[in-house]
Amino acid sequence: MAMQFLLVAAFGGVCYLDRTAAFQVMLHRPLVVASVVGAIFGNLAAGAQVGAVLELFYLVRLPVGASIPPDDTGAAVFGGAAAAAASSSIGLEPGNLAAILLLSVPCAEIGKVADRFVRRMNGRIADLAVDLAEREDPRAVEHGLMAGITLFGVFGMALALLFSGVGVSLARFLLPRFGPESHFQFAALLPALPLLGAASVFSCSRTERTSPAFYLTMGCVFASIFFFRWLG
Repeated sequence: MAMQFLLVAAFGGVCYLDRTAAFQVMLHRPLVVASVVGAIFGNLAAGAQVGAVLELFYLVRLPVGASIPPDDTGAAVFGGAAAAAASSSIGLEPGNLAAILLLSVPCAEIGKVADRFVRRMNGRIADLAVDLAEREDPRAVEHGLMAGITLFGVFGMALALLFSGVGVSLARFLLPRFGPESHFQFAALLPALPLLGAASVFSCSRTERTSPAFYLTMGCVFASIFFFRWLG
């Protein structure tokens, strides 16, 4: 288990760098993150189920300009770890899946607060680098860039450890305490969650030309959800 958490921490550090600070090759997207984390904890299909729905939730929430969106990467780490742990213990029933998806939302908001703090720290590093450069330090900018990237990576590793640990703990200790009535109520909410995400994506579709692409994308996402449910 310790090796699994170390792998998640390393992967999480790279994913958080991919969000804004470096790379930006879409490695941080929920579908990718939840699938890989689920695979690390022993069940790729379980993680992919969570990731497909979270992808709908946060597909249009992008870090454009100075805006700070919810931390969909942290939500995916939590969801992938919780789904894989649940599948190996109590089973990833519809009620458990819905509960994991709903509990991933607070993780995204916690990660957003952490992201705001890291950006403020990075701003201070940039100001310090400018001051040193004005004093004719030839490597001030280089050191500032490396410090900023290191800051994002270290916080990413810490958040990945936190969210994966919470996810595994929740799946093993909290979800089994839910009674049959609670499982039934959560299961009743499950069909509405992908539809809610699809509605948020469609609300950002401004022209008729984007409608075919939207319906094709949603069809693929729903097909992947049912495929991984069948596979799991």
